[in-house]
Amino acid sequence: AKFAPAINRKINRVVVRKMTTRWGSCNSRKGYINLSLNLIEKPLAQVEYVVLHELAHLLYPHHGTKFYEFIAGIMPDFRSRECALNGKNS
Repeated sequence: AKFAPAINRKINRVVVRKMTTRWGSCNSRKGYINLSLNLIEKPLAQVEYVVLHELAHLLYPHHGTKFYEFIAGIMPDFRSRECALNGKNS
């Protein structure tokens, strides 16, 4: 709900499931978002980053410049959140 106004695309399904290699995934054609059950152990700021990242794929299916510009416009500190999520120094 927090990011829905910025996305303005229908989300047809959100599933939280055990994922071992990713924090989330998106099927942009079907409007499906999958989130890792392991996110429950992460701080809210990192979970919000993953949610926004996957929702942004509804508009930009690939990790191009426009994709990251869109995320930065909503969440300027997304890089530090991403680094913290992946256990790297920002």
